[in-house]
Amino acid sequence: MLVSAIIPCYNAQSTIGRAMDSLLQQTVVIDQIIVINDGSTDASLEVLNAYQLQHNQMVIINQENQGVGVARNNAIRKALGTYILTLDGDDFFEPSFVEKALIKFSENENLGAVMCGYTRVVKGEKVLPYIPEPISFQSCLIRNGAIACLLFKKKAIIEAGLYDEEMQLGYEDWDLNIRILKLGYAYGVVREVLFNYTDTDASRNDRAERKDLELRMQLFYKYREDYEQHSAYFFKEFIKENNRLKKENQRIKNSTSFKCSHSIITLLERLKNIFKSN
Repeated sequence: MLVSAIIPCYNAQSTIGRAMDSLLQQTVVIDQIIVINDGSTDASLEVLNAYQLQHNQMVIINQENQGVGVARNNAIRKALGTYILTLDGDDFFEPSFVEKALIKFSENENLGAVMCGYTRVVKGEKVLPYIPEPISFQSCLIRNGAIACLLFKKKAIIEAGLYDEEMQLGYEDWDLNIRILKLGYAYGVVREVLFNYTDTDASRNDRAERKDLELRMQLFYKYREDYEQHSAYFFKEFIKENNRLKKENQRIKNSTSFKCSHSIITLLERLKNIFKSN
């Protein structure tokens, strides 16, 4: 068996069908689709049962709500594929992602995962398409350059120890990427926008971003020795980012729109002072 897809599902009745369709419409067959119903209280299970009646490669795991990390790990343990495709219940892939990711794996046996470009879906509209750059162990300690939904080599996930189930607030995908890269695996990139991330105020990623500092510190203490070992790299990246921001700030100041806005504000301040003096 080649590819197993895993989807944690919690109260995703309005989007889980779209996620399922994006797997079933891939240009290569996904041999096994495992959906973990993580204690949903809406009609998600009814939607899933309807799909299972029509698609015998689908497996449903029902469990009490235990979080994404536990749900994914339970699915990975049931997965029979050489490769594992991760997907969340409110997101979806374009049809050619798996085929193109498998080609990347065939070109480089050292790959632990393959990602692709993505776009955010806000109120039904696709916005802000982005193609990620290749990542390294060092760069991943600074920022999570990989999306949560990608195609993994199952062996890499197992060797890394699966998802950390203690990271209940988020960034468990970032943590896994760090550990896979630390083992010496590389991450491939399909340089096309083939993944769609649904961005809502209620999404788990947005909730994690609101606790960004807390979660980053959790990663820092977990990998403190690695951060200390690569401190020169981090300082270099800090200087590069600082210089980039300086250039961006200067570009904005030199822009016509900024100069016009500044002139208007200056004029309003002068008028305000004139009225005050009268």
